[in-house]
Amino acid sequence: MYQTIYDLSKMLALAGWGLLILSLFMCRIRRVVWPLVQFALPAVFALMYLLMVWEGRDALHLPASFTTLPGIGALYDNPSALTAGWLHFLALDMFAGAWIAQDGLVRAVPVVLLVIALLLTFVFAPAGLLLYILLRFALRPRSDGETVQH
Repeated sequence: MYQTIYDLSKMLALAGWGLLILSLFMCRIRRVVWPLVQFALPAVFALMYLLMVWEGRDALHLPASFTTLPGIGALYDNPSALTAGWLHFLALDMFAGAWIAQDGLVRAVPVVLLVIALLLTFVFAPAGLLLYILLRFALRPRSDGETVQH
């Protein structure tokens, strides 16, 4: 089951990130894409995550599974727990990517920089988030009345 969940989640993630980047260039699709990638897809990943945690529950040895490095490492020996870790990343990375896209457009961050930040977030989430945070503070802050067109 873990292989099926992994394959499905990979396809959903690629589609979500593709739609998110496309939404930077097509404002008409934002009304559908943004809630999808910010809430619906992370929720689907969260449900898959819970399923994989349940399937991999035999690998859990609380509290060592989360409080020691060897305990965390042991989780990755169990394919269901490993898949749960993958889904954990996908859900939070997708949510962060949606925030980056929306906040970046509100703050008039150049789209090319948003695309770079999103691609980096997709592959190396903390580095992409850091890049966006640096861009956010380096570039013009939004005025109080500014909003993104939906």
